[in-house]
Amino acid sequence: MDHKKQYRLLRYIEDDAHISHKALANALEEDVETVSATIAELEELGIISGYKTMINWDATESDYVSAMIEVSVNLHKGASYEEVAEMMYRFKEVEALYLTSGAYDYMLLTKRAPMQQISRFVNKLASIDEVSGTATHIVMNRYKDHGTIFESKLKDGERLVISQ
Repeated sequence: MDHKKQYRLLRYIEDDAHISHKALANALEEDVETVSATIAELEELGIISGYKTMINWDATESDYVSAMIEVSVNLHKGASYEEVAEMMYRFKEVEALYLTSGAYDYMLLTKRAPMQQISRFVNKLASIDEVSGTATHIVMNRYKDHGTIFESKLKDGERLVISQ
């Protein structure tokens, strides 16, 4: 399969991981065997690196939260950005980690957890020698994530309760 069709295939799968190989074959004007072989190859190469379900946790009764944490580092003793990133992404609390430009070096997204657990994680993160500062932002509401729009469970005019 040529690169343009591979790119289209990836876009289809990114939008709907449940799309059948037959539907992909029809959309790409390829046979099912070619589509299946291409997907297997892209998985083997790590281009397709997983399949994940999007869950609207805000629509559940869960009181768990997630946080976006900006992290500043001071690279001393020959440490690299990649080495510091590896120290951080190995924590089980880390959902995503990005090296960024701007006032902070990294943007980290935590997995959903109770607020106290997030607080303990921030302390653990701050104990890394190279970490020189953090700024934690609790996610109050998620409207769109990875292209998926989440409907609010609030009625028109209703406001989100932040504290009680």
